[in-house]
Amino acid sequence: MLDIVIRNGLVVDGTGTRPPYKADVGIKEGEILTVGDLEEEIAGVDIDAKGKMVAPGFVDINNHSDTHCTLFRYPMQESLITQGVTTIIGGNCGSSLAPILGEGSIKSLQKWVSLKNVQIDWDRVKEFLEYLEDNTSFKLNFGTLVGHATIRRGILDEKQRSLKEKELELLLQEVSRGMSEGAFGVSAGFAYSHARGSAKKEVEALGEAVSISGGLLAVHLRNEGEKLISSIKEVVDVAKKTGVNLQISHLKALGKGSWHFFERALDMIDKACDEGANINFDVYPYAFSGPVLYTLLPDWLTEGGKQDLLAKLKNKRFKRKAVIEMEKGSLNYGKIIIASCPFSKFIVKRKIEEIAKSRGISPSETVLDLIIASEDQATVFAKLLSERNVRKAIEDNHSIISSNGEGYGLQEIESGNLVHPRSFGAFSRMLGHYTREKKLMSIEKAVYKMSGLPARKLGISLRGEIKEGYKADVQVFDYDEIEDKSTQNHPYKFSKGVEYVIVNGKVSVAEGKIAEGVRSGEILRKN
Repeated sequence: MLDIVIRNGLVVDGTGTRPPYKADVGIKEGEILTVGDLEEEIAGVDIDAKGKMVAPGFVDINNHSDTHCTLFRYPMQESLITQGVTTIIGGNCGSSLAPILGEGSIKSLQKWVSLKNVQIDWDRVKEFLEYLEDNTSFKLNFGTLVGHATIRRGILDEKQRSLKEKELELLLQEVSRGMSEGAFGVSAGFAYSHARGSAKKEVEALGEAVSISGGLLAVHLRNEGEKLISSIKEVVDVAKKTGVNLQISHLKALGKGSWHFFERALDMIDKACDEGANINFDVYPYAFSGPVLYTLLPDWLTEGGKQDLLAKLKNKRFKRKAVIEMEKGSLNYGKIIIASCPFSKFIVKRKIEEIAKSRGISPSETVLDLIIASEDQATVFAKLLSERNVRKAIEDNHSIISSNGEGYGLQEIESGNLVHPRSFGAFSRMLGHYTREKKLMSIEKAVYKMSGLPARKLGISLRGEIKEGYKADVQVFDYDEIEDKSTQNHPYKFSKGVEYVIVNGKVSVAEGKIAEGVRSGEILRKN
């Protein structure tokens, strides 16, 4: 007797090569036992998937539920599992919850959220993963990367400079140890102030260390605007020189003045791959971004870190210099919308130009005042991306679809903040809008970009495909109905169309509703 049988569905197997085919899927003891004609089989749970698609659970390769602490506040990760996501990978963009090398490591996380109420009871990656297993139960599987900045700031704290020889050795030791303890690789966020000091020698050494350990190196580029091409060249050269398995995080061209660089960036990646490099990139399927406000400032303002930035902005001479430079640039600060602000909920959803007008100052001055008042923790929505480039990224053979978001419950609406719709709708939008409606690719290729491909890229064994002997991370969705409902102004809406989600052989979503009390996720480790 089987535990679960999914009958009469069209299987999209996650390989990207086989069109949907009719088959039943039998599950027993957390694994896919058989795929085929199971008419004669009986099971404890019988799911009729007639007219529906049966696919692997999606693997979110670029997720921030850990560093935004929503992993702990919302362990069911409702906004993700209702899209068919069964595995999330944290530790992205240079910051991870382990290893913790002291106060500096903790500071590396505070560009997104305050950690005042977070109790960190671990130091090593091994201890962190064991803590999660012992103290928290999730609906989804969770794995992590090691944050380069988390280690780097643990070594340097507030210092802004290149690493000395002994410091580099320590960083590389921590990187290798983290992967030996179960991390899937390393992430680096070279766009953030405390990682900008990473010299070429350090970046190449990082690539070499990750390559030797057989891990993934995920990189947030130094610059996604006017210096996009040089930033791409930097990481492509590292991939070619070291042979590292490279993932470029949320690839995009920020700002209209940089949109024309994007096609060249894709060509550089394609050419490097043709020459033998192992490079992919992830993309979230939206034409607007949700950055921390300070990342939109001129580089010279942020190169010294948070305290240095705030000190500069409180200096009239530096502040005036910044305003002049911002007003000469191509970015229209006035059109930016406040998504979250720790000191006031009244300005959330408002455009910078509206706030500026009410105060009788320019949008640029308003941005700087908001950064001071929020102590550098305001987040925004900014229409900085080209829809044409988003489509090109989605279609590219090397792209993986991710959320670059976090998992939430509907209770988050009480915060008064906005979250990017990608946290509630990225995967559903990919299937409904870009695959079914815009017909950018076949359904089998779209599913592959969200399941089999990210699983292979990470080296997650026995997940990401509908295949006998694989873990039973399986979903059933109605391809005609799947749709993202979350919007910029009303983000707290679950997607529709995903009817069943099974994680490690346990039904976690049934008939479109979250199964209460089911904690089906596992903590995943490399190898």
